[in-house]
Amino acid sequence: MAFLRLPAQVHTFEIRLGSRVIGVVEARCDVNGAARNMVIKSKIETAFMSKFTDISCEYTNNILVASKVVRSSGKSDEGKVVSTRRNGSRYMIDLEGEKSTLDNVEIQHSVSDLYFTEPRQVTSIYSETLGKLLSIRPLGNGAYELSLPEGKKNIYRYQKGTLVDVEVNHTLGKAHIVRTS
Repeated sequence: MAFLRLPAQVHTFEIRLGSRVIGVVEARCDVNGAARNMVIKSKIETAFMSKFTDISCEYTNNILVASKVVRSSGKSDEGKVVSTRRNGSRYMIDLEGEKSTLDNVEIQHSVSDLYFTEPRQVTSIYSETLGKLLSIRPLGNGAYELSLPEGKKNIYRYQKGTLVDVEVNHTLGKAHIVRTS
């Protein structure tokens, strides 16, 4: 049986705070047969900070089997890691050293998926960076609201099924992640 290998999807985005570009995001998805791997790399640089985030996700048969998030400020000793690994019918989560589990669940959608696929009829989505399930709901006209802890919300906007803009409530203010290619 031959496995289907599709060309990688690669999308790039600018992170904008007001009219200023403060960073970039590169989202890559590779599909090889039943395996799907996604890598999201972001870099934010301002006069006050540098922040790098690498997210990788591995799916088999559309079920998340592992994810890893590494966040750093560019200093070698300061990386923060969040890892998730499927183990039978549960997920083992290590959130910067704090361990937890998600029991009796198959994660089919993660935040990384939002860079590649409009979340039609999806109500729950796994945050690789927070290590928990979040709710997502349609707002109409291709917009979706992702509910974050502490009452924050990110808005994902799609045109013809393609992500074009993410409105993020960042510590620096309201930022937009805008697709450039």
